[in-house]
Parts: sequence; structure tokens; C-alpha cells
Amino acid sequence: MKFKFLLITALVLLALAMLSFPVRDLTADYRYRRIAVILDDEATEGRDVLPISEKTMPAYLEAIASLHDAAAIAPTRALYQGAIADLYTRLGKWAETMQFFKARLPAGAPTGRDAAGKTLFHLRRAVTLEPTNPDYHLALGRLYDTDRGDPNLAAAELRKAVDAYPVNTPLRYSVAIQHLLSGRKGDALEQARLLAKLDDSYILRKPEYQTDMIERQTPGYLSMLAGSYLYSALEIAWRVSKDPEVVKGIAPDTPDATRVVQLFLASK
Repeated sequence: MKFKFLLITALVLLALAMLSFPVRDLTADYRYRRIAVILDDEATEGRDVLPISEKTMPAYLEAIASLHDAAAIAPTRALYQGAIADLYTRLGKWAETMQFFKARLPAGAPTGRDAAGKTLFHLRRAVTLEPTNPDYHLALGRLYDTDRGDPNLAAAELRKAVDAYPVNTPLRYSVAIQHLLSGRKGDALEQARLLAKLDDSYILRKPEYQTDMIERQTPGYLSMLAGSYLYSALEIAWRVSKDPEVVKGIAPDTPDATRVVQLFLASK
């Protein structure tokens, strides 16, 4: 009888523990979703985020507290750590601007240095929990560049970002730009070369449009070429080298790509 009682007790406890997981996840998700309401700018239509100011600082601090609650309830969810880091990033940039103009920070607002430290802490936790998320690696690489001044760590994180999602053109463009802004021209040019090879957004998909749009050089067609990531890659190559041959050299050897190159060089 005693063994039977212990077995039943163990099964009941196990069932209660299993039931608690969905409740915990729902509670954590509720805390996370609350930030959209807390930071909603009611003066605009839709869910626009409140601008940071002394008046709205309590809302930002409340949002961070809600995210900390979510992270405490579900400590293995990288999403919450990344969201906390994102808010601290915004608050840090705002604080630096305030400090530049020698303006007083409102009560409870983190300084730029404090916000950067908290951003780094939570980004590292997010990366540990979800090491294949390219956005976390990208954000961490930027932070190593801008706040820590460690180009080696920055380059390593940016490399992990593109390795995690190598066919993502916006990501590779962001990585190339970060290298360029940080003075790593060789890395920027290499990423631009890979971006130029990867992008196909400048190619017309419907053959019936090609003759008319290409021959007439319609504004819509030219806008499509200038808005492509190939065009952006050419811009990076130009900023690195100021050499038309280098620009031409990173573009694919196709008629479509050649038209993008011609449009780009005509603007220089």
C-alpha cells in the first residue's frame, strides 16, 4: 500500500509539473506582448513606438521590467533576452545624445555606458540560448565595434551572422556596411562581392515586360535597378576603391547586371 501511495503521489506531481509548463509559457508570452501596449504611441494610428523622452521614460522602464519578468519565467527563451537588449540599445543611444548636449537624464534612465553594458549582457545570453540567430550576432558585432572598440570580436560575430544565414541579402548588406563604417575595407569589399553575386532583385521576372521597360528605360525600371542590393554592393565597392574597374569586377557578367553597373557609373 505504501509503495502504491508513493507511486500515485509521484504521478500526480509529475502531471502537475507537466501542466505548469504551458501556463509558464503563456505567462511569459503575455509579459512579452505587454510591451507593445506599454510603448504604443496613442497619438498616432497603428502601433507606433513612443519616442523616448523624460515623459515616456517610465513606460520604457515598465517595458523592460515586463521583459525581465518574462525572462525569469522562461529563462531558456532567447527572444526575451534579445528584446531587452534592443530596448537598452535604444535607451543608450538616446542617453548619449542627451549627454552630448549636457542635458539631465530623467530619474531611472540608464546612462549610455550603463545601457551598453546591459545590452552586451543580454545579447550574450541571447546568443548562448540561440547561437544560430544571425540578428543577435549582427547586433553583438555592432556593439563590439561601437562600444567596446574590439574589431576582432566584432568581425568574428559578423562572420557568425552571415554563416548562420548566408543567402540573406539584407543581412549580408548590413554586415558589409558595418565593416565599411569600422574601416575594415577588405572585409567590406568581400561582403559586397558576395552580395552582388547573391542578389537577383534587379532581374525582370516577366519576359513580356523586358523589351518595353528596358528599351524605354522607364522610371519604374530604373528605380528597381537603383533599389537593388547589387546597386548597393557597387556603392560599397566604390566607397572602398573609387575605381570603376573594381566596381565592374564584383558584378556578375550578365546583361541584367551590366545595366545596373552602367546606371551606377553614370551617377558618378
